[in-house]
Amino acid sequence: MQPIAIMFAVTAAICFACANVLQQRVAARLRSDATFDSAVLFRLARKPLWLAGLALVILSISLQATALGLGRLVVIEPVLASSLLFALALAAWADHRRMRRGEWLAALATFAGLVVFLTVAQPSGGRQTATFGRLGLAALVAAVIAITSGVIATRLSPLRRALVLGVGGGIAAGATDAATKTVAALAGQSKLGVFADPRLYLLAFIGLLTYTLQQNGYRAGGLAAFLPVFSVLDPAVGSFLGLMVYHEHLGGGLARIAVEVAAVLAACWGIARLASSTAVAEPIVAPPTAHPRLPTLPTLPTLPTLPALPTVPPATQAVPVTEEP
Repeated sequence: MQPIAIMFAVTAAICFACANVLQQRVAARLRSDATFDSAVLFRLARKPLWLAGLALVILSISLQATALGLGRLVVIEPVLASSLLFALALAAWADHRRMRRGEWLAALATFAGLVVFLTVAQPSGGRQTATFGRLGLAALVAAVIAITSGVIATRLSPLRRALVLGVGGGIAAGATDAATKTVAALAGQSKLGVFADPRLYLLAFIGLLTYTLQQNGYRAGGLAAFLPVFSVLDPAVGSFLGLMVYHEHLGGGLARIAVEVAAVLAACWGIARLASSTAVAEPIVAPPTAHPRLPTLPTLPTLPTLPALPTVPPATQAVPVTEEP
């Protein structure tokens, strides 16, 4: 079943990459006076192309779940991480440009760092669910960081705004993964009883916050500015919360930690290189709204030209003026 699982994982990565490209292009065209739009999801929900991207996200999640059910986590997770490369390549193709060698090198460094981190930092043991108190504390910290990043981003240039929102969104996404693990386990155990559990609504809150930051990051800059840092921080924070909230543990000692640190540094270098590249796709500026034209007035008929009057020669003698008595 392993080759079939890999096939599902590759398909899921491609679907997620297509969803990222579609939603980024729609969000970048969204007209808004605010640098950070808290109601961006409601506005984007009216766009059919963005909804098509949302459908691809749901399809990708379903394919990921199938792949993880058939294959080993240590194999499937790195394959899923390839969506970063697919997304950057698709974004370059959609913008009718070629990625330069420096961009490919940076993208590969980010991808390799992410894959090595996911492969090495495989936690084991731990619990299937976490208490509402632990998940609530993790979600609160992530929400504070995410909201702070949103406030800071309003004062920055579009490129730096995308990076800051990627940091806040990636941390919130890691907290979303931690809450998803518990809710999925509860849904398998109690079925409909999960709707009476407050952890479901905690997941909904942190998930909506993550998605709001993600779409605002798409509005601020291209995928190369936002997605790499988001893609790296999501599993990193998720793994950390697995250790802290679910009491999982890592093996391998100092050697494994050294490899993880090297992987994170390589990914950080790739993120910085992609963000500073001159070939980063610029945000798509929405065309100005065309004002309705006034109806054209009918042309009046041209009046015929009157003949010129003859010129009267000036009088050469003074005319005497007779005074009345």
